[in-house]
Amino acid sequence: MLEQCSASDLLVRNYGNTDTVYDVRIITRVVESYVSSVLNNPAPRIYVVGRLVDEYLTMIAKDEKLPIKHFQLLAEALPKDARYCDDNLYRAIDMYLKAHPKLTEEERTSVCKAMDYHKLSEEARQHAMKNERLPLYISMRLALLEQVNMTKSSTNNRSNYRRTKTQTIIRISKGLDKGCMTPQKELTMMKKEVENMKVQLNALQKCKIQLQRQIKGCTI
Repeated sequence: MLEQCSASDLLVRNYGNTDTVYDVRIITRVVESYVSSVLNNPAPRIYVVGRLVDEYLTMIAKDEKLPIKHFQLLAEALPKDARYCDDNLYRAIDMYLKAHPKLTEEERTSVCKAMDYHKLSEEARQHAMKNERLPLYISMRLALLEQVNMTKSSTNNRSNYRRTKTQTIIRISKGLDKGCMTPQKELTMMKKEVENMKVQLNALQKCKIQLQRQIKGCTI
């Protein structure tokens, strides 16, 4: 029945000894039980539960007395493939960090542990890169990912330009040679293209290593 619930259905009032508004632990046990029942035969329906949990996390994140452990356990109760996009989880995490401004760097890192920043949309990544509430570790990782993506994009653009230029040369050559290009010339051209790609990949790798060193220097 969890797949048929709404987030408001999960707002169970806490009548225990703790001061939290809602009983998050019982919802965590329900989600863990659901995951165990579908573990051997996971279905696309688990995405529905993933969205449900993230929406619920967003609703309870504003509770100033909600312990990190309770938030984290529920966020991590789902398997990684239960979310095809982590935008909703990022929203919940951001709201929790906003409601708990006195968290240490280590505690903020723990809250973000369940989030895969590779699965954020472009809009969410841009927001996260400017988000001062996120721990430095995540911010630097996002900056590195953005730099790598920009480098890849630049590399692809240059490669497409050269490919177009090469195709133009081939068409002109075919026109001059009445549609005839020797296999040897074509092979030579292909080899040059491969060598150019190798150079670009090496440059990308060097850029990545340099950024990783910068990140390491910032986190020491």
